[in-house]
Amino acid sequence: MKCKFLEHQVCVRSNGQYRLCCVSLEKDNKENIKDTTPQEWHDSELPTMAREQFSRGEWPDACTRCEQLEAKGLESMRTKVKEDGTRYVRNHFGPGLSHFDIRFGNSCNLKCISCFHMSSSSLAQEAIEMNKAGIEPLHLPLLDEPNFNWASDETMKRFEGLPIKEVYLTGGEPMMVRHLPKFLEKLDSSVIIRFNTNGTIWNPIVSKMLKRFQSVIMSMSLDATSKKIDYIRHGSKWDEIEVNTQRYAEFCTVDITPTISILNASYYNEIVDWASSNHFKLYNDNLLLTPDWLHVKNAPDELKKDYGNIKLPGLLEWSNSSADPTWIEHFKKQITKLDNWRGMYIKDYLPEVAKAYGIN
Repeated sequence: MKCKFLEHQVCVRSNGQYRLCCVSLEKDNKENIKDTTPQEWHDSELPTMAREQFSRGEWPDACTRCEQLEAKGLESMRTKVKEDGTRYVRNHFGPGLSHFDIRFGNSCNLKCISCFHMSSSSLAQEAIEMNKAGIEPLHLPLLDEPNFNWASDETMKRFEGLPIKEVYLTGGEPMMVRHLPKFLEKLDSSVIIRFNTNGTIWNPIVSKMLKRFQSVIMSMSLDATSKKIDYIRHGSKWDEIEVNTQRYAEFCTVDITPTISILNASYYNEIVDWASSNHFKLYNDNLLLTPDWLHVKNAPDELKKDYGNIKLPGLLEWSNSSADPTWIEHFKKQITKLDNWRGMYIKDYLPEVAKAYGIN
């Protein structure tokens, strides 16, 4: 048993900490790009031990998410890796550290309901404001500093001299990163560039720079269409997203990568139809696992009975599980609290979901 991410990829979190991959759940790693080079991290105790465990056919503790998915017969991040031009790897792994998954910080202009403070400065700031008003935020703990970025002239130097073939840039919102142009200008034009972006920002400087690369993929993180996305990804404006997506499509490969949760599973076919009508590839493998109150397994039966009509692999396997009534009540509590705070109400945007939960 092997994981090529562990062998040839380096993943950097929004706070600069290294991690085994973008879905790993390690607890004890302290290595940070501010004081540790990518090669030093790769050769350190945690990733070395994880690779040894895989070689013995054992699952590392940090790899629980992949283990759970594979136990259900579903594809995991580990098994999705195909060096044939598919989403996860456009270029062959190796030699050495050839693939990088980078989050320069948590700067983001949106407050997506399913997101966390480490990935959205706007959500982190909102949590602080809610707490000051005596309202418990959706996610805890609060961050001492709601907006942080580790990118600097010094940390950019840590990528020099590495045999980079492919870079995946996400966030936060990568189009907001001040040092992004400096990072891109040091890369060879043969490096494959992949973005995960919310599609709300058109960055003319970055867009011009990207045209020198042989391959650029814009993965648009769109969880719904029309006004539904304005609710799920608070701060979005669907009309602007559509315009920006078409602008990127003029010189990039555009694909659509929704995060599937209770909020949008019932409307997934609308995303399929929109992507198809625009000739965009749709990847339907990002099923939200946390928090539990948004996981499709805990959807009310009224929603689950319609999931059989949804063109989404894996949805039925998860939704066949019995919902925990505690999480159903928690959903109602969280959404009602958030709606009252934001002045946007789920019944006006996702009426079928609101009805299933009895939210009027």
